[in-house]
Amino acid sequence: MDFNAKNEKESISYSIDELKKENIKLKQELDALPEKVKILITKVSHDFKTPLNSIIGYSELLKSDLDNEKHLKYTSNILLNSEHMLELVQNIIDVTCSQQKPLKLEFSIFNTKEVIENIINSYKGANIVYTLINQSICADYTRFKQLVYNLISNAKKFSPENSLVEVMTYVEDSFFCFEISDNGEGISEENQLKIFDFFAQVSDDKQKREIGSGIGLALCKTITDAHSGFINVSSTPNVGSTFTFKLPIDNRIHS
Repeated sequence: MDFNAKNEKESISYSIDELKKENIKLKQELDALPEKVKILITKVSHDFKTPLNSIIGYSELLKSDLDNEKHLKYTSNILLNSEHMLELVQNIIDVTCSQQKPLKLEFSIFNTKEVIENIINSYKGANIVYTLINQSICADYTRFKQLVYNLISNAKKFSPENSLVEVMTYVEDSFFCFEISDNGEGISEENQLKIFDFFAQVSDDKQKREIGSGIGLALCKTITDAHSGFINVSSTPNVGSTFTFKLPIDNRIHS
């Protein structure tokens, strides 16, 4: 074997070894990426939440001292959009965490009627009628509130202004059931199959897609799954939708 051939063979061998090393390094970086992304998003989200909470707090104080109708309107818009941004930031944190590991739940016993009434009453001026049973359950209190809030917010967002939204609760077997119906644009049968996927936005209304993140309903499914529960939708385009979630009354039985 001449000198040039020997060098070429050694060069090819070296290149293959280096390629293997690069592949190993790349795999290690890819394996580490989800955790890095989680840390980054959590840090960025925290940096957003702190000033947003400050904006919301000062906006509420300012609103309580105003009597000029125009200024009240501007302040209300600041408050509304800041709360919406805070909700999106929290959803990003929740999505990141749920994608990395199972959702951690903290169980406690609480009254569902009281929780749901408080959330409905926070939608001042909204046309929401409700029939609620006086039922206590063992579940994650914070996640339950998130479930109810997301579904009511979703119903209001995709319904005509001031249109009726109906909420009712009942017990079926050993499950507590929450049902919310709207008169909105509805969802096609095809889109109903993907409505609970992360980042799915199936509305035909561009403006409504822009104010949504496509993760609210997916988070609802993540929460109900973590509780050994269920969530589904029944909908007719241009007529409306009904979302229902069911959670075990006592999760200690199902866990």
